[in-house]
This record gives sequence, structure tokens and C-alpha cells, in this order.
Amino acid sequence: MKRVTIKDIARAAKVSPTAVSFALNDKPGISAQTRERILTVAASMGWSPNPTARALSASKTNTIGLVIPRPNTSHLAERFYFNFIVGLQTTLHSSNYELLLHLADSVEDELETYRLWWAQRKVDGVVVVNPQEQDPRSSLLESLELPAVAIGDSMPGASAVLANDAQMMVEIAKHLVSREVSSLAYICGAATRLHAKRRITSLRNFAKTVVLSVEIASNTDFTEYAGYTETTKLLEKANPPQALIFENEILALGGLQALYDNDLTPGKQILLVSCEDSPICRVVKPSISAISRNPATLGEHAAQVLVSVLDGQPPHTVSEETPNVIVRDSSANNLNGTSH
Repeated sequence: MKRVTIKDIARAAKVSPTAVSFALNDKPGISAQTRERILTVAASMGWSPNPTARALSASKTNTIGLVIPRPNTSHLAERFYFNFIVGLQTTLHSSNYELLLHLADSVEDELETYRLWWAQRKVDGVVVVNPQEQDPRSSLLESLELPAVAIGDSMPGASAVLANDAQMMVEIAKHLVSREVSSLAYICGAATRLHAKRRITSLRNFAKTVVLSVEIASNTDFTEYAGYTETTKLLEKANPPQALIFENEILALGGLQALYDNDLTPGKQILLVSCEDSPICRVVKPSISAISRNPATLGEHAAQVLVSVLDGQPPHTVSEETPNVIVRDSSANNLNGTSH
């Protein structure tokens, strides 16, 4: 007689395999009524647990999960995640852990991935990037009791690796003000992310202490096209900004092309700084000033924190040092090209 599977029960009960796994393993994540219905259906079908599978599910997998929540059009062009994953994988490997990667095109996709990983016992913990206010991932991971480390900001119940985004933006703004800039725009992609909110607040607070106006261009993706489009919109204003800060180097590359297409000289008529560095920033003309932080180091620290929790330490938080501005041709001189 064919053995009854979780998928068989799911079809009969008209629920997902994940819900069946939750019910059969007496885990949170479904309502009491749904759990009872699934157990009734399973019993009527003669289901019984596989002792070998149950023993395996109770053991460690020595695998860490990472979900990258970006549209395919943006994350594939951005070197941040490549370098971050390299650092993460290097440290995990030295601790005898493997990395399981999933690219999510929506929040729902990411949440379902965590449910499946947990239900199928594929990972011991997860790395969560770009925390947001009222983040649905936080409550889900807590309910699943799945160990996590958040990158960039804190999440309830999780460890965290914090970047000093607020002070970083102050350093960029100070640098631009020293180049006689009195107006700037920050092209930041999605302003709903907590790190973006901190950066925006920090810029605006600093602007109140000096003669500086700040404009925010948000809710874009992280592509070269978005950088080009948002920069073009800013240049069409009656009083365009004198300097542009870009969330990453890909946005900056699009902005650079927009300046050329509008017959403006980058580094003279308008200054540029990227919040992420890469070889792109060094080889384009003019070379683009950028922040000095290394995403690989952030990945290494994330792995170290999560592995320590899996080894028995309580959740904890570490903070990264404030990065410096690497000054290149795009902001080396004052406006109009006069030497600094």
C-alpha cells in the first residue's frame, strides 16, 4: 500500500503542504481550527510519521538561509550583494556551515520561503536584510522560533549587525558643504527601509545646522535606468541641486550619463557621491567619490553573530564603524571646478 504523504494530506484538506507540516509537527503558524481539520484528515487517511525523517528533522542542518528581496532587474547589477555573500560564505565555510540562497520578487515570496525552510528543516537560521517599520518578517520569524540576524537595523527577537548610516550621511554632507555646495538631492531607492529613513533624517537634521537644502528622490528601484530617470527629473527643476548622493554605484552610473546628456560637467557643475563603492566608481570618467565600507566585512560579521547564536549564545547586536568618504574626481574640487 502506498504511504500517505504530506502532499496527499494537503490536497485532501485543501491547504498548503506547509500548513500540514505545521499541524503534524505541532508547530505555531496556523489556527487551531485549521490544525484540527488537518489532523482529522490525516487520521482518516491512515497517516503515520516516518521515524527516520523525524529524527533527521530534529538535527542541525548546518545551513544558513539568505533571501534577497530585490527585483531581478536591480540586484543582478549591484555588487553589494555579491561582496556581502562572499564575506558571508567565507565565514560560514570556516564554521562548517553552508549557505542557501533565494531571490524573492515580493514580501509574500520571502515569507513563504521562510515557512518552507522551517517546515522542511532546511536551515538552522537566516540572515535578514533591509529591515522595515512594522516588518512582517519579524513576527513570522519569532512565531517560527527561527534564529535570525538582521542587517542594517534591529528586529525584535533577532540579533543584528548595525551600520552607522546616520553618521555616514553627515560625513558625506560635510564633505559636499566643504566644496561650497548649498543644495543637494539624495536618490535613495526605497525610502520605506529603516536604513533609508535614518539616512534621510540625518541629512535633514544636518541641513538645519548649515546653509543646505535637501531633496529626496525615493521609491525607485536600484537600476542604472532609475538613476538616469531620477537625475533627469531633478535637472529639469527651476533650481536643480548642486550635488547628488546616490544609494549605490549603479544609480550613480545612470546619474552620470544623465548629466552628460544634459551637457553638464560632472565634478564641476554638479558634484556626485555614491553610498556604495565598486570598480565602476574608480574607472568611469570622472571617477566617482564613494563610501569606503566593504560589504564583505558586513557579511563576515553577520555570519559570526548568527553562528555564535546557534552555538548557544543569546541574540546580540554589533555595530560597524562609521565609514569614510573616498574623495575622487566627481567631488574633489569646489563647484565650477575651482581647486579645493
